[in-house]
Amino acid sequence: MSPPPVPGFFRHLWLLWGLRLQIGLNRGSGRPSKLLAVATFLGSSAPALFFGLMFFGLMRLPPVAQSNVWPYFILNLLCFVTASVWVTWPLLSAGVDDHSELSRYAPFPISPFRLLISSSVASLFEPRALVFYAPLTGAALGYASVNSMRAPWVAVANYILFALLCAAWSRVALHAVINVLRAKRSAEIIGGGLFAFLFAASFIPPVDTSWLTAVGEAGVGALNMDLIINAAVALSRVPPGFFGDSLGQLAHGRLRLALIESFGLALFTAIGLAVAYALLLRFHRQAGRAGPSMKESGDRDPFARTQTRFRTILTREALDLWRNPRARLLTAVPFVLAILLKLLSGRDLFVYMLGQSADAWLMGGLSVYAAVVISSTFSQNTFAYDGQGFAIFLAAPMELADVLRAKNLVQGVAGLGMALAVGLFYRFYFGFGTGVDFLCSMASVAALVPVMLAAGNFLSLYFPVKFHASLKRRDKLPLTASMLGIVAASVGCMPFGWALRLAGKSGPTPQTAAMIALCAALYAVLYRLMLPLALRLLDQRREIILRAVTRE
Repeated sequence: MSPPPVPGFFRHLWLLWGLRLQIGLNRGSGRPSKLLAVATFLGSSAPALFFGLMFFGLMRLPPVAQSNVWPYFILNLLCFVTASVWVTWPLLSAGVDDHSELSRYAPFPISPFRLLISSSVASLFEPRALVFYAPLTGAALGYASVNSMRAPWVAVANYILFALLCAAWSRVALHAVINVLRAKRSAEIIGGGLFAFLFAASFIPPVDTSWLTAVGEAGVGALNMDLIINAAVALSRVPPGFFGDSLGQLAHGRLRLALIESFGLALFTAIGLAVAYALLLRFHRQAGRAGPSMKESGDRDPFARTQTRFRTILTREALDLWRNPRARLLTAVPFVLAILLKLLSGRDLFVYMLGQSADAWLMGGLSVYAAVVISSTFSQNTFAYDGQGFAIFLAAPMELADVLRAKNLVQGVAGLGMALAVGLFYRFYFGFGTGVDFLCSMASVAALVPVMLAAGNFLSLYFPVKFHASLKRRDKLPLTASMLGIVAASVGCMPFGWALRLAGKSGPTPQTAAMIALCAALYAVLYRLMLPLALRLLDQRREIILRAVTRE
């Protein structure tokens, strides 16, 4: 009897998408759970329609449509921004260990390279991807609706190539980072890279934003159009800008130039896939080996001075977080964003839009982001990093309630500590920001952390997911759990947003900080009220959690 034929590429693609869908739906049973997952997918993708229609209308405005400069500047700028966000999003969202198809589907009859391509194509249809390229999609359709295109099929082909280009280089960034996290000296590499980036950025002159003042005083007509033209030309010469420039070439009937840019998009996409494939194979070769031998520390027994059982558990959780490679990456990301913000003169833009409240918004935003990535990453799947250690907790003569309390305390302190470090870094690196701005930032984080911990406790109980310490693979959180986490973060950030909106452009006052602090106290009380329920549910669902976080 001959074996069944190996499925073709499109069959493999269909099977992989089906498996991804099942992974997203297998956390609940029955029709309501599936309907909730579908509704969550549609709800998380809904902003794409809004952004697409907004930029479609922008490109059809008479001042833009009749200009010889603005349409190309907007298209090329959107191409650059879309590609930049798409490539860096797995890092900024802390999703560095969510793409593990090569090991997950290793027993399947599919080659690794085909698997990489299938996975990259599948990533184009995730909710966040739909939101990412919606503005560019709307702008491109708006531009095509007011300009006659030669060979529209070339525009469609270039659009597809642009999306593949973003997906391929997103994988390059992702696989490069997971290789760093797997390295023996990941902490030194990340820390050294951060300081090297800070040192190099000090030699780069900031972007000139004096034109903002001219716009504010005399309107858009006061802009030096040579600046806009040069920016549009420069953006068209980088690979992502090939798509925006090709639309202009087709509108002027230059099919040959548009086809050359199609070749450029295809070439850089192929290079990105090749580099991503090589990095991924290197990572899995390393992940298959035994982990690096750990050096003996000066303190051979970190638990020698813990006098109580709770302090022992607390020390264990703190050490696990300190040694986690993913936590090391997350501590560096907010500082990198702050350096980029200064390098691109982003603060000047915020000052133009927000007035004296700009520093409060920026300092608070960076601090809140630092707390979110630390708290959400670990608190929303708090038992995943225990693995077999959770089984030891069940067998030990102790209460699981102490384990959850210790985890909440360590994760909360880590989030607050990260926010404090980022706030101080902003104050001394930028040289701006008042004491009231700093108090508002810290109060906003104090309001956020209890909400994230409370939501994380229940998400950890109902959506436990296995995590492999080697980063070789991890079962992905279902979409419902991810969206609930986003809702919790939004609720935690509401006091900060509302208070600064009330403050307006005149800047926050001590009353603004007091308002945010009052909300933080209210959230802390709600967290304390919900904690006993979470502890009771933990005792009831202990076996379910154990099976989920220890299964292979």
